[in-house]
Amino acid sequence: MELPFYKHETDIGVHEGTRQTYPTAVDVQLEKLSSHVDKLTIANLKLWERLNRNVPVTYRNVSSGTFVTGQPLMLNFGGPDQGTMWELQCLAVGGTDINVTAAGIFGLYVSGYVNKGVSPGLGSLVDGASASVGGTVVLPFTETYGGRQIVVNDSENLYVIIYNGTNGQNYVANIQVQVTNVAASSGVDISLV
Repeated sequence: MELPFYKHETDIGVHEGTRQTYPTAVDVQLEKLSSHVDKLTIANLKLWERLNRNVPVTYRNVSSGTFVTGQPLMLNFGGPDQGTMWELQCLAVGGTDINVTAAGIFGLYVSGYVNKGVSPGLGSLVDGASASVGGTVVLPFTETYGGRQIVVNDSENLYVIIYNGTNGQNYVANIQVQVTNVAASSGVDISLV
């Protein structure tokens, strides 16, 4: 009479009489270990997703244009994606390079109102340069900013408007911002004007 749970042939490493239908204690422990490793892997992935979503990143943007007499030149950097905000870290405005002197003055604006060639007014002005060197206003202008000094929310744009430039002159502006998830930064900054 043959018993169905005993093995009759011998394989390497398997002794006769080893049960084949019931899991061994090692199999049970491996299954439990595998289950715990799967749970830890899922928890670790969730933590990495939260970390990636909430860690700020640095973003750089450049805008350029040619000045036409009688029209202010707007260099628009756009705005942050929905659910994120920008903190301006540095700005440079001028000709095509540091050694190119460009005439004019500029204003740096943060506003939800963007109309090409029309200033949103002093209520949206966050920085600008109209200081002169030797009686003549010159660019390039560079500036660095501290944390939360100039914040752009997801419904706003950041842009430079150049006034009194040289006709046909190319102007370039670039920014570096820190992009932060709004939820990670404890909410949106609101300026009441």
